[in-house]
Amino acid sequence: MLSLANEKTKLFYMTIAKWISKSAYVDSLYDTLFHRVLRIFQFPPLGFGRKNRSWCELHQNLGYCRQPNGKFCSQECKDGYGLETKCPPGYRPSHSWGYRVTGCWCDTFRGRSIVCCDCTPVTNSPYQPTTEDCGCMHYLD
Repeated sequence: MLSLANEKTKLFYMTIAKWISKSAYVDSLYDTLFHRVLRIFQFPPLGFGRKNRSWCELHQNLGYCRQPNGKFCSQECKDGYGLETKCPPGYRPSHSWGYRVTGCWCDTFRGRSIVCCDCTPVTNSPYQPTTEDCGCMHYLD
């Protein structure tokens, strides 16, 4: 009897998740809300929004960030400074350029550790490559 109730609960939440993911606006809204709630509970407070290796799906040895469509999303993404999220405002990680789990990978650039992330506008599906997709680089040290 208990497993039947668990299956019904699971089905209920799966239905809600499918409904949310079908709407780009609602999906973006919940994604933003989820990440803001995570930031509130992040500890220590001084480490708020810190980049880290947990973003990296794997380690490449290219020596640079290979951006989707050969372009950076913003000047902060190109410089590797000033951005504490994977992608700049208005963008989210893209999972259509080879990094299906996190959308990011680690590498080294000029002897420094970096995280490279593929990004897409929040209005686009993160699972379909588009001409608006771009990349973002973050220095780890």
